[in-house]
Amino acid sequence: MKKLILAVFMAAVAQPSIAADLASQKAAPEVATPLPRWAGLYFGFNRGFGGGVVDGSEFLPSLSQGVGVFAQTENRASGFVAGGQIGYNHQFANRFIVGGEADFQWSGIKASYQSTSLSNSSGLNSNVDSRIGLNWFGTARGRVGYSLGRLSPYVTGGLLYGQLQGAGTPFLGSNSIVMGALNQTKLGWVMGGGVDIAITKNLSARSEYLYLSMSGVSGAASGAVLAPLTPVNGTFGAYGFGAHLVRAGLNYRLTGLDRSVDFEDIDPLLRGDVAGFLSSAPTTDWAGFYAGVNGGYGGDVINEYATLYQQSTSGSTATAATAVYANRTGGFLGGGQVGYNYQIAKNFILGAETDAQWTGITGQHESLTLERPTSAIYVNRHSSLDWYGTTRLRAGVTRGELFGYLTAGVSYGQVSSDGYQLTNGLLSNRLTQTKAGWVVGAGSEYSITSDLSFKAEYLYLSMSGINGASTGAVLTDQSVLMGNYTTGTISNSLMRVGANWKFGRANEEPISAKP
Repeated sequence: MKKLILAVFMAAVAQPSIAADLASQKAAPEVATPLPRWAGLYFGFNRGFGGGVVDGSEFLPSLSQGVGVFAQTENRASGFVAGGQIGYNHQFANRFIVGGEADFQWSGIKASYQSTSLSNSSGLNSNVDSRIGLNWFGTARGRVGYSLGRLSPYVTGGLLYGQLQGAGTPFLGSNSIVMGALNQTKLGWVMGGGVDIAITKNLSARSEYLYLSMSGVSGAASGAVLAPLTPVNGTFGAYGFGAHLVRAGLNYRLTGLDRSVDFEDIDPLLRGDVAGFLSSAPTTDWAGFYAGVNGGYGGDVINEYATLYQQSTSGSTATAATAVYANRTGGFLGGGQVGYNYQIAKNFILGAETDAQWTGITGQHESLTLERPTSAIYVNRHSSLDWYGTTRLRAGVTRGELFGYLTAGVSYGQVSSDGYQLTNGLLSNRLTQTKAGWVVGAGSEYSITSDLSFKAEYLYLSMSGINGASTGAVLTDQSVLMGNYTTGTISNSLMRVGANWKFGRANEEPISAKP
């Protein structure tokens, strides 16, 4: 009996400690991590740069037997775009996102080539003014994405519509003049992908790549073959129109975070407290060395000039021919960068960066004009930025995980130009030179982890032109021509995105903990 009473007493004494042990063994309640809700209606604006290649053709028969003009051409196109978008997303419990989006864009994407050759030999005279471009376009696309918290990568595709314009004198030979103009609305398709980045519970930034494909255009053209003056009438136009587009933008979402989560203790941006965010210390340490990779699209216009001289039997020289060309350029680029950031106080960063880039940015025009029965003209011009590098200072402001900056410095790169024009004479040149210049731009980075960041950047690159020897000949009398070839300033607008990896920790303690 004594043993039973003792056992009951010991169990009663031990009950509180056993309960405490059981309570301590229970897992501590998890603090819910708020995730951006990408579901709902949103709208925003965007701006970007794009380009592609446009092939054109022309056929102008005449009632006079044996007289007519046939031509075909290839033009590389590029230009800026700007517009707005509206869409709706549904987010599933497993974080997958499906939705739809429509946008409408102004477009400056143009395939443009102008060339004028003047000579004291009529067989070398020619003039070309070819312009086919995309005036505006819109898309209606489906979207499939995935939520990684503040990041949401996605793929997209759907319907494309827009207005193509052709104007000017698409193909002029040495003995003909042809004119035409058209504006036509066409349908096509679009596909691509991108990433959305949540800035606040309602505001997000975007980087996106799209490929546009549209059916070609055709219209009436008329002109005349000279000496004798014979009217010709026919058609001109472009085959399919395709363009690569890189753009960035902002969206405002009418719904934000998961409403089941208490947001009092999360960062000011996700809470929607913009004023608190602007006055808060940064949560990311940007200081230190970093390295990364990038890719993008760029282009602009290259102006080219050539002058050829002919030496007479008396030893004097006279101008035999002059030519002026304008090529719109476009192409992809890719490379890497290394740099160092120094964090001034809490919110300001001063740093330096250098990069090296391969580029496919090319200005190209190729055309063939057959003028029956008198002559023919063939032009093949090609100018390219083969590679470039920049060394720049960067200065900016950081808030939370975001770092916005301005940048400027020196640029350098290799430019190549070659081509020839064949009529009743031949003009040709081939040059490859390394040039230097300057670069300015702006960009932003978003910290994905303590060491990994995503960046989007615009740069304007300007380098001095190239110059060298140009040669030629008049085929009718075998006269040899020699002269010089040069380009104007070589400039390019570049839009690129990339990622940086920071090496080590410049500060041992979180920067937000510093006074």
